[in-house]
Amino acid sequence: MHRALVIGGGGFIGQHLVRALKKRYEVAVLDFASPPANQMDVDWVMGSITDSTLVASAVDGCDSVVFLANASLPGSSQGDFEREATGHIGATLRVAEICKDQGVKRFLFASSGGTVYGYDSPPGGLTEHSPTWPLNGYGVSKLSIEHYLRLMNTQGPMRTLSLRLSNPYGEGQRALRAQGVVAAAMQNTMAGTVMPIWGDGSVERDFIHVEDVAAAFLSGLSYNGDANVVNIGSGKALSIKDILKLTRYYTGRDLTVDFQPNRHIDVHRNVLCIARAREELGWSPQIDIDQGMERTALWWQEL
Repeated sequence: MHRALVIGGGGFIGQHLVRALKKRYEVAVLDFASPPANQMDVDWVMGSITDSTLVASAVDGCDSVVFLANASLPGSSQGDFEREATGHIGATLRVAEICKDQGVKRFLFASSGGTVYGYDSPPGGLTEHSPTWPLNGYGVSKLSIEHYLRLMNTQGPMRTLSLRLSNPYGEGQRALRAQGVVAAAMQNTMAGTVMPIWGDGSVERDFIHVEDVAAAFLSGLSYNGDANVVNIGSGKALSIKDILKLTRYYTGRDLTVDFQPNRHIDVHRNVLCIARAREELGWSPQIDIDQGMERTALWWQEL
């Protein structure tokens, strides 16, 4: 039976992906955290991706690997470029090389459609052929890893694919690492606290429900085409103010915000064109923003 390893399977996206994978494959996880209660039936390895011996042990016998681990964040990546390069790029490539050496057939990488482009989206959204000009170290790292994986793919025999994710949201996402405007809005709403927002709320982003992200990785595991990178998003623009409005509506509660000055690392509009995902992966998002926000609000209310 096909065995898939999810590196970072204990995270927000990882937990949803593991649940989806279990319906088709034998699944293993490598994560620094212990397994949640609903994943006790998974072969779980605890430890760091920087431990090459541990990684090699976890990879042993796996047909495919999905790499979801993040060693940095867009904001923190600006403070120390050398550390960003060695810790983010270096650690990821070491894992990929171990996978290749141990006979893994397919390596999927979670890249970032929100940071690798670095400028406002044109009408129709950013395509995989659009120029890339990251505004922070995080985006540079993601783009660099993509290119190294592309080169590794040409060398064979391990196939590599990078999925450029837009802004995942949904049940299970906590606003713990300065990520996820939907999670932050939900958390502040439920706690009755003030939500700080960079800018005036007119910034537009492409929000994709986490179950659709998991489905995209599933499609990627069986992909045999020539694409090296694929955008994964909704293909639609929503402003931060739109998200605040939807949060208030589906929670039935008020939310107070504190608008703060813009950050220079943020573009005004980031929306992905997902035509390649439809054509190459046979994938398209199934959960619209209203359904997704309603489900997310219910999850927060049940905590």
